[in-house]
Amino acid sequence: MAGRIADAEQILNGVPVESRNAEWYFLKGTVLYRRGWLEEAKEHFTRACQMDPGNPEYQAALNQAMNQRSGVLRRLQSEYEHEQCGGCNACDICNGLICADCCCECMGGD
Repeated sequence: MAGRIADAEQILNGVPVESRNAEWYFLKGTVLYRRGWLEEAKEHFTRACQMDPGNPEYQAALNQAMNQRSGVLRRLQSEYEHEQCGGCNACDICNGLICADCCCECMGGD
């Protein structure tokens, strides 16, 4: 399958820039989407939709790429927030010890 995608991309890249129509942008977006390059795929699908706004196939591909991209961004943010809230690193331990020392000194101990 990966070889077929590479073949398709090679054929698409051979099309002169001045001959690239909405179908070309849709097909190139499809290749990029299959490779997992969601941002680039979205840009190509958007261009296809701009060139042929009434094409439901292009619009569906754009929606799918945007939904997939949003899901990836949500998952990454969730993972980041989990690391920030649930993790205990050296800085957290050091800050805890400093607070404990301050509390002991305030209470008269050392």
